[in-house]
Amino acid sequence: MKILALSSLVCIGTFIAPALAQQHDHGSMQGSAVELPAACKAAAGGKEAMMKDMQGHMSQAMQSMPGQMTEAQKGLQQAMMKMNGPMMQGMMAGDADVAWICAMIPHHQGAIDMARVGLKSGDNPEAKKMAEKSIKEQEKSIAELTSWLDKNAKKEGSQ
Repeated sequence: MKILALSSLVCIGTFIAPALAQQHDHGSMQGSAVELPAACKAAAGGKEAMMKDMQGHMSQAMQSMPGQMTEAQKGLQQAMMKMNGPMMQGMMAGDADVAWICAMIPHHQGAIDMARVGLKSGDNPEAKKMAEKSIKEQEKSIAELTSWLDKNAKKEGSQ
């Protein structure tokens, strides 16, 4: 079942890639690299290499796609690529609650990074206001998720 799920993720990445990207790193978005908390890494039980390999394959597929992207599109794609590997690694925790929490932390960080692209690239004041609001909300969510993890990861039997 896990192999089927992982194969599905690779297939999804392959089909989404043409709509998303041509290249992985254009320097268009300086931002945070998504780093999983230690509890998430421990809970993933050594599956980090497998997840990084999968992310590498998705990145290579995206880099080889033809087409031109705006700087905003490049920044959004880069933010997505930064979150995908850690998000997939986080979901590998054996406990369902810990897996969800660990996958959501990089997901929310990806939303922050995408909102920053919107702030940098966009020109609509309402959209910029929503991006600023999103950053504040996602930072609050990450703090809550991390706090839960600190209190519960060991109890959930994932470390």
